[in-house]
Amino acid sequence: MRDFSAPNSVPEDAVYKEVVVVGNGPSGIAVSHLLAGHWPYYNGEPHPDELLTARLRAAPPSRSLLEQDLHFLSQGLEGRCNNPVSLLLDALTHPCADLGLELPSLLEWIHHPERLVEHVVLGKGPPGGAWQEMDGNVLTISLGSWMELPGLDFRTWETWDGGQASSRNSRALVSSVARYYEDYVEARGLSRFFRNGSVVTSVRPLNMGNTVDKKITDPETGVETCSPPVLWCVEGYDTANCNAPFCYVSRCVVLATGSIDLPNRLQVPGEMDNPEWVLHDLRTLEIKLDELVDRHGKDREGMPTEPDCDPVLIVGAGLSAADAIIAARFRSLPILHLFRRRHNTLDKQLPENMYPEYHKVYQMMSDGGENYSCYTALPEHKILEITPDHIVYIESPDGKVVSRTVSAAAILIGSRPDLSFLHLGGDLGVVPSQPIDCRSNPVDVDLFTYAVKRAPSGLYALGPLAGDNFVRFIQGGAVAIASNIHKERKHHTVL
Repeated sequence: MRDFSAPNSVPEDAVYKEVVVVGNGPSGIAVSHLLAGHWPYYNGEPHPDELLTARLRAAPPSRSLLEQDLHFLSQGLEGRCNNPVSLLLDALTHPCADLGLELPSLLEWIHHPERLVEHVVLGKGPPGGAWQEMDGNVLTISLGSWMELPGLDFRTWETWDGGQASSRNSRALVSSVARYYEDYVEARGLSRFFRNGSVVTSVRPLNMGNTVDKKITDPETGVETCSPPVLWCVEGYDTANCNAPFCYVSRCVVLATGSIDLPNRLQVPGEMDNPEWVLHDLRTLEIKLDELVDRHGKDREGMPTEPDCDPVLIVGAGLSAADAIIAARFRSLPILHLFRRRHNTLDKQLPENMYPEYHKVYQMMSDGGENYSCYTALPEHKILEITPDHIVYIESPDGKVVSRTVSAAAILIGSRPDLSFLHLGGDLGVVPSQPIDCRSNPVDVDLFTYAVKRAPSGLYALGPLAGDNFVRFIQGGAVAIASNIHKERKHHTVL
């Protein structure tokens, strides 16, 4: 019987691992790849940034990036990310990518089996994390080549997967990306570190008295030793094994859970009382849209017709809402689109030549629906109440309240990570008083180690949790974490 009453109690069946990674998406996979002994080295070729080349060449060629000063290497870099080590790895992996160039990587990855760090990666489903849950028919925002991880070129993998290699300027299907990550784990020899079908319910520190490792000098002998490090207890259950409980004890925990566990809510009456038709994710919405087509898209003899039903209400002005509009229009369903601002910025986020479908939605939003049949835009409106009989009460900018009957409602206004399993006092965000939000309030981490600042030692966060919201930038966090873990291991070994 497990005893949870004592804060430092550990179940007798606990397994020790040096590192436990929570989350098996691309962030977790990237960390595992490094901890398995795959280390990056600068290949000596010049980078277009001459100052970066000079810094890289200052170190012996036999020294991996994991053994170098990441603060020194990443200084002065700029790009579409706020984290300097992420910019460094992106600059080396995709030199001048933001200028439209496709230059070869300046990194060579060498496997050192002797430098393996024993670890386990815990994920609810197959490797790939949230990518396995997304609508597979949607195209990625990033280019396909920017979705790849070290050692397995995405376009080469496409030929292995039975298709043709895509062009460098093409986006990829989400379903292809999901298969790529699953195949990547096997191809790179990482499968033995992955425990899929695992739900983490608790991450808590043990021996809470030490929040950081400290050097202690014996006053009599003058001998310097290191205080006991904080240990972490990670518990959960295995859905692939009849929900059998598991427990790991480790010196380090890496949070790699992504950003989409908890959809944002409007917090209006009735929103959570009608889950069969008030939805908060695109994949469930698509299933509902197909049901509407099946129900309303046939005449009495069963012959296909244009669906004739109440409109589908879509709330939001981001990319998920745009995908929902595209999905509903594809099925010829009427749309009622509600969003907060009159002037949206959807057109400024993405170039029109690469994202024509999103620019079409922007045109519809700007037009208000006058030139688009079966589409009505409601800018600056807000929902007041949702009733069980499919009636939604909507308030216009001038305060007028109207009721509309809808067949379904999709509330797509963003999401946030679920860190409810993390048992820590205090706030972990950059803005401590606010909940964690991967875009506006990520976890506050040290920029060069990705250690969580307001937490006991040994806790790290990367990927969207640390503000790296695109796959091409997650390598920086993985390298920073692996580098710090190896330096800490070396430090404790010496002591």
